[in-house]
Amino acid sequence: MNEYERRLQNFTKESCAKETKTIPKSMVDSATNTPSPAPISASLPQIRSPANALSFATVDVFTTSSFKGNQLAVVELPAGFDPTPEMKHTIAREFNFSETVFVYPTAPDTFEDSRRLSIFTLNGELPFAGHPVIGAACHICQNVEVGANKIYLRCLAGLIQVQYNQDERIAEIQVPHEVRIHRQPVSARAVLKSQSYLSRTSIITSELPVASIVKGMSFVLVNLPSTVSHLEKLEGGPLGVDVSSVHLDEKWPSTFIGCYFYVIESHPSERVVRLRTRMLEASVGEDAATGSAACTLACFLALKDGKQGKTYKYAIEQGVEMGRASEIFVIVTLGLTGVVHKVVL
Repeated sequence: MNEYERRLQNFTKESCAKETKTIPKSMVDSATNTPSPAPISASLPQIRSPANALSFATVDVFTTSSFKGNQLAVVELPAGFDPTPEMKHTIAREFNFSETVFVYPTAPDTFEDSRRLSIFTLNGELPFAGHPVIGAACHICQNVEVGANKIYLRCLAGLIQVQYNQDERIAEIQVPHEVRIHRQPVSARAVLKSQSYLSRTSIITSELPVASIVKGMSFVLVNLPSTVSHLEKLEGGPLGVDVSSVHLDEKWPSTFIGCYFYVIESHPSERVVRLRTRMLEASVGEDAATGSAACTLACFLALKDGKQGKTYKYAIEQGVEMGRASEIFVIVTLGLTGVVHKVVL
């Protein structure tokens, strides 16, 4: 039994958790302890922070192995220093990861002395993203608030409660959510035009659902029948869907629209729904692990197939085709009125 199978077995029996593993200390970049200039240093003279340097770490999220999962840069901001969005965007582009998260000090005047997070892609700031929050939570509990097992974080989408297991080095977050399945689906042509292999088949003929976990994070959900025959043959790259063909409900911003391809690999009788996925988006390209997409898909499936008042578990593998296999676990609880009551990542 490998590590993923062990965690899946525990997830089936108990509760869901997400794990990140920090790259070993000898490989952690920090502007304060790296002898040679860190990549971020080129931007720092213009930023003019109090110490003219910002501590940061790189972590691999949603994996138990270094150099797997999804890469993330975690930048710690000192008290009293609040860089402009342009500065943070510049730093994110310097790292050139799918996302960079900026961690602010605890704010005593906020609920439970929470910390603010600012999440940036190469294109700009996001209201929420799963792997930056999980990665930041693990970094804080391992290196900043050493020994902490419960903290609170804030992003644009809202307050996030974090439970952290110091022995297992596993973080679990309650995801802020405003789940919406948009009224207007997307035509299959919007996806097929960027996937020449799929365009030569007849497996996608109907319209495709569009769903959001929060405002600003939306995904076209594409169900494929087979991993080997279809998912693995997708063309990786920046274009998963023609975003001009995606029409969200009124007052829902199109900040981020990705295309999430998925295959259900489990039998209906299994307690945990097992899926293989791939995510494509213009600014990110192919993403090794997308927590917001995984939560969106899990909520969509729970609302589609679930029953009121019930809890459903999803184990999702992503990034396999990129050589950065990621393991994402999501729990969705439906309320008595049939809406999503709780999402745990």
